[in-house]
Amino acid sequence: MRTVKTLAGGTNQIGIDMGSSQIRIYRKHSGIILSESSVAAVSVSRPGIAGFGTDALVRYHNEPERYRLEWPVKNGVMADYHLTKDMLQFFLNKALHQAVRRPVIMMAIPSGLSSVGRHALIDAVLHAGAQHVYLIHSAAAAVLGAGLEISLPEAVMSLVVGRDLTDCGLFTCGGVVAQSGILFGGHGIDEGIRSYLQETYHMMIGSQEAEEIKREMVSVMKPQEDRTFVVRGRRTHDGVEVVTELSARELYPVMQMLLMPVIQLVKKVLRSASPEMAEDLLRNGLLLSGGSALLKGISDWIAHEIGIPVLVAQSPEDTVAAGCGTALSEYRRIPYLIEDGEQYYGGM
Repeated sequence: MRTVKTLAGGTNQIGIDMGSSQIRIYRKHSGIILSESSVAAVSVSRPGIAGFGTDALVRYHNEPERYRLEWPVKNGVMADYHLTKDMLQFFLNKALHQAVRRPVIMMAIPSGLSSVGRHALIDAVLHAGAQHVYLIHSAAAAVLGAGLEISLPEAVMSLVVGRDLTDCGLFTCGGVVAQSGILFGGHGIDEGIRSYLQETYHMMIGSQEAEEIKREMVSVMKPQEDRTFVVRGRRTHDGVEVVTELSARELYPVMQMLLMPVIQLVKKVLRSASPEMAEDLLRNGLLLSGGSALLKGISDWIAHEIGIPVLVAQSPEDTVAAGCGTALSEYRRIPYLIEDGEQYYGGM
């Protein structure tokens, strides 16, 4: 990658992790300067966008008959170009307070994003107000965001479990050994819990209730003490409200079953490691980040399944965004991990 003048001092340099449910913007020396839902409120009765992020959620919950919520990014890909562009422009203006200088942006992307998807993303970011755009894979950004060294001849492995996507990468000498991803994340766990209750107890619960069970009530590992909790929902055949008592020990095998695709992904990437790399990984472990890294027992369970230690990032939800910001100042040492947007969009 050639040296780019736009990275000179004095320019706004920010990292962005734009996920299906949340957008985070990071600036060096300032940390996370914006963290909001990546959602838009659209008027039902007439064309137009009523708000983005927190403002969109407030408008929708206050007047659900007037607005509907739309998520411009789904499964790591823009579902609506114009909505994504407008959302990015809104958040950039909000985060940078109408800064005079247009920012240089490092965007996190999922593994497997096509060149067409890259081109569309870069185009949207440029039209939202960026001066220059760079791309880095989420798993690599997480390593940088956690403060780990990625340019040395020592293998590091990263796993990012997001809302809709899970990415895994193996890196050494500032380059990629192997990386892969799957369409699965925290939302898939929520839906799995809902399906289990529907099939086992003929009971329907909402996504918010399922997420609360996932985060607060259950563990991925078998709990030492079995505790029970009450779940309220509606009976599937007639909609009558029902109350069911569940136990943490009943649900931990369900959590493991739902998360098995993540284990299969990690093992797939691990197969690319040489014996020397395997020794590095036994010593350094696997870095786990993303919102689902906070699930009870998940790090211990993954470690047990793959046979190497698992290290949870200090702020797992912010790690990728922080890594994007860090990558802008590290680009000379890791040229093989960063893609210059010019190759997808000429004339930047």
